[in-house]
Amino acid sequence: MSGGDEGQKAPVAETGVSVPHRVRWGIYGTAFFSLSMVPMASILVPLWLVGLGATPLMIGIAIGVRSLLPLLLSIHGGVLMDRLGPRRVTLAVAICAMLLFPAYPLMPWYVAILCLQALFGLSQGLCWVGAQTFYGQYMRGSAGAAGRLVFFSNGGCFAGPLLLGAVSEHIGIHAGFGFLCGWAALMVLATLAVPDAARPAPLEGGWRALVPRMADYRSALALCVMPVVAMVMIFTFIRIANASVQTSFYIVYLGEIQLGETLIGALLGTANFVGTITPPLIQSLERRVPTLLVLTVATAATIFFMAITPLIGAVWLLFVAAAAYGAGVGLGFPTLLAMLSRVIPPDEQGKSVGLRTTVNRLASLVIPVAMGAIAEYFGIRASFFVVGLVLLVATAATTLWVSRRVTFR
Repeated sequence: MSGGDEGQKAPVAETGVSVPHRVRWGIYGTAFFSLSMVPMASILVPLWLVGLGATPLMIGIAIGVRSLLPLLLSIHGGVLMDRLGPRRVTLAVAICAMLLFPAYPLMPWYVAILCLQALFGLSQGLCWVGAQTFYGQYMRGSAGAAGRLVFFSNGGCFAGPLLLGAVSEHIGIHAGFGFLCGWAALMVLATLAVPDAARPAPLEGGWRALVPRMADYRSALALCVMPVVAMVMIFTFIRIANASVQTSFYIVYLGEIQLGETLIGALLGTANFVGTITPPLIQSLERRVPTLLVLTVATAATIFFMAITPLIGAVWLLFVAAAAYGAGVGLGFPTLLAMLSRVIPPDEQGKSVGLRTTVNRLASLVIPVAMGAIAEYFGIRASFFVVGLVLLVATAATTLWVSRRVTFR
């Protein structure tokens, strides 16, 4: 696909591909267990650090360092999956994650925990890259399969923290780390159920083949020459930027208006629950509505219902807005996955997912800092409107740009 082709048609999903049930459920299992490790560790690690006497700044650094290696190495990890097979690479990082969790209570020193956090961030991030690469290689852009993949990944993020919280509260934090180890072990089992879609290449050059190469990064960035890929990366940044508002200043604002922890948790839970049950609707919706329209409306809805938060006075309206935000996330994310998978060849699926993950991590690092600066200057209420307006304009501009270059069905 050439960046300058006017009126080019976007590829549609392949319909004749049959995926064995064992493989299909293995792929959904990797989605369930991989992404959910993030919210689970986000509960356990801060509690562990508090028990060790860490300051809030130390805890913040330990949480942030988790994104460092995925930002730098997600593209390299995706390229390795294309080159060596996603099963081999995903299995290695899943085993690594499984072995890391028992090390936390065995090495209760801050510097050691920083190192463990960095390694965990990379291992978990590549597990999630592996799940998406499996989807790309086997499902080849199926909107229904993308919806189910996101359904299972969100389901893991919903169930995992609840189970972990119960184990940690009633048995102890050491048992919590053991539970996370078992969770990662189930990720290993799910990965074993998915063979590589194509015969992986041998490991040529020994360990030197595992060293990042600048040429791989250049070739990954070159994918953005394709209008659909460029659009997916921009929408990924917008989506994560808005999600970063929800996980930072949204919670701060709700605390300022004296909602209380229970109501705040219920609002977040409502958004996550609706975001879990809506992805399976994608397949039937895409048959009736152009794909680009689904993505644009879903993205704009998440931005709008987050931006108007300071204007809402009634608690029940906050729940309506949270549910609408969750619906937008649940419909927009699988659409992004399907669109990216359709335009990328099977032997570059890992590279494209690694590129999207890099954009994801970049937004997670940049937006909270940017919104903090805006809130410092304009005030926290106004920061919702400023960020929302910027993201809505970016959404509209991107949609207009890509609609002039690609025809979507």
